[in-house]
Amino acid sequence: MTRTLRFLLSTTWVNLGAIFGFAAIVIAGCYATGVPGSPRTGNLFETYYAMFPTMILLMLFLYSFSMCTNNLNMGLSMGARRKNFFWAIQANMAFYAAVCWGLQLFMSAFPALANWEVRERWTLLGPFGGRVWAFPMVCVALMILGCLSGMVMVRNKIAGTLLVMLSVFVMIGTTVVMMLSTDTNIIFYLYETRWGWLWAVLPKAVTVGLAAGAVGGELLIWRSVQRYVVR
Repeated sequence: MTRTLRFLLSTTWVNLGAIFGFAAIVIAGCYATGVPGSPRTGNLFETYYAMFPTMILLMLFLYSFSMCTNNLNMGLSMGARRKNFFWAIQANMAFYAAVCWGLQLFMSAFPALANWEVRERWTLLGPFGGRVWAFPMVCVALMILGCLSGMVMVRNKIAGTLLVMLSVFVMIGTTVVMMLSTDTNIIFYLYETRWGWLWAVLPKAVTVGLAAGAVGGELLIWRSVQRYVVR
């Protein structure tokens, strides 16, 4: 398993470098366009900063898609055992989630540390209503969907495309829920409406749904890896 994990890490460092490089470009772009000193300044860099957690999720989805298609095929063709590759995937996903969680925490804290003007659009950078574990959990869930989408795509293009579309909807839905849980003004207003009980239950329902989907996805990934045919 150690050799298989080292094989996956050879591309993981490059992928993480791309994420950190993108973060550096966004921060530099914000400084270059005057975003820190003026809350009224709105441009592409400010938008990317506001939505950076979503950008991380999208990148992780794409990386896991590649990990369970190109890397899987190459690794097995080089003699990796299927069982070892499955557990190497799990370790790699956990590493991705931990590093990106740290980056998300840094991006959320950086404006305050650097004395930037506070912006209402940056609610997605918050702690998600005190649920600090929410972002890494969503990272893992999206990576599982990405991995599973890649494996299904290899065998059936239509089913794979449908799964990719489902993953996009999951990413959008979880992003909306995280934004609502962070913006206290909106969530308090929703609690006072007729459907307040639904909004109170929604974060828990999403959490349970993601956890159940992750477990089911892992079982399908295990089954797919064991039956994967090298092409």
